[in-house]
Amino acid sequence: MTTRREFIKNSVLLTGGAALFGGSIMCAGRKKIPQNGLVVSAAADDMLIRQDYNPDAVHRAFEAGLTELTGEKSLENAWSSLVSSEDVVGIKINCIAAPKISSSIQSIHETIAGLKSAGVKDNNIIVWDHMDWAFRRTGLDINRGPSGVRVYGSSDKSAVTIPWTEGFDRDVYISLEDGTLRKFRQLVEENFTEDGTHREIFNSCTWLWMLINLGNEDAQKYRKDIRRLYMDYDDREGIKRIAEEVANKFQDVVIEDEEKSFFSNIVTKDITKLINIAVLKHNEDSGVTWAAKNIALGVTTNKVRFHIDYCATAIPMIMNHPCIKDKTVLHIGEAAKISTVSVAGAQMAFDNRIFFSRDPAAMDRIGLDILEEKRLEMGLESIRGIATHVEACGRMGVGISDLSKIDWRSIQV
Repeated sequence: MTTRREFIKNSVLLTGGAALFGGSIMCAGRKKIPQNGLVVSAAADDMLIRQDYNPDAVHRAFEAGLTELTGEKSLENAWSSLVSSEDVVGIKINCIAAPKISSSIQSIHETIAGLKSAGVKDNNIIVWDHMDWAFRRTGLDINRGPSGVRVYGSSDKSAVTIPWTEGFDRDVYISLEDGTLRKFRQLVEENFTEDGTHREIFNSCTWLWMLINLGNEDAQKYRKDIRRLYMDYDDREGIKRIAEEVANKFQDVVIEDEEKSFFSNIVTKDITKLINIAVLKHNEDSGVTWAAKNIALGVTTNKVRFHIDYCATAIPMIMNHPCIKDKTVLHIGEAAKISTVSVAGAQMAFDNRIFFSRDPAAMDRIGLDILEEKRLEMGLESIRGIATHVEACGRMGVGISDLSKIDWRSIQV
């Protein structure tokens, strides 16, 4: 019988030989942005007004934070040190739970103004997230036209549980066995359902959700249960029953590209620089969501399965890909409104800071402590033990995750 600890360990080891493939010329040969462990936080007593970001406070935070981060004397020069007038810049936002808690319209507008001050043309700015549907409550209108700031998703369809759809690059992907039918068959032989947690069992069955969304007739009977079990973390017996029921089914099924997660055309083909506006949140499957996860799970398809080891394998792989690592020039971390439970916005804590860094691992390490503190104040359990992707990013060279080596500069504005 496979124990829970062995299950997670084996999942990581079995993906150790996974390969990254880059087929786009836009993904290679660009100057790397230093990952130096510097994080700047800018605090303002008036950062929030009736739970909305105050534009004036946001501007002061950006001015102080970016000049400190870049060493430039003016905000305009700070932006010009990050981008040029020839760049096409993607602003990755987080739309989940908008308008209650998502990348704020104030930080988005401030970022656009900064890019324009550096000479970036309106239509060379792309505000984007995973799919068009996510923008519905953000106050932003979809614009794929030849004028104005462009706003759109990687696709007009969800690619959360399927390998590929329009809007994603067939030539650029990571390859992982986690969550595939092939891997599931191996785990069944090891009787893993006896000891696995709800999430471990569920994420090993993401191939079933894939079959449902790909239209497989025999899989449709599980649609309702799989959708419910995605959020019903307490029903371990429910997902265990399904896993055991499908263990000897679908023997003749081969799922094309089931092990692949393709990258958005936006990062592989469309943009030359990437800016990340992330919201500090708790997640049941990764502990903390902030800089790295907002990019890694926002840019790829077939991603529910990443959570099988709390994203400790997938996030570092994605963040190290040239399309991400060589293009990302800035992480903006909003922390004045913090989602403290997995259902985004169901419970919130408040602070008064916006963070700025070029190092996603360093920002996430600080964010983990902040989130942990806020949750403990609410009487919620620790999530440090499952936020393993933060340290994994440090080990894999994404950035610095050792708190003692992070240069954290706090500013009051």
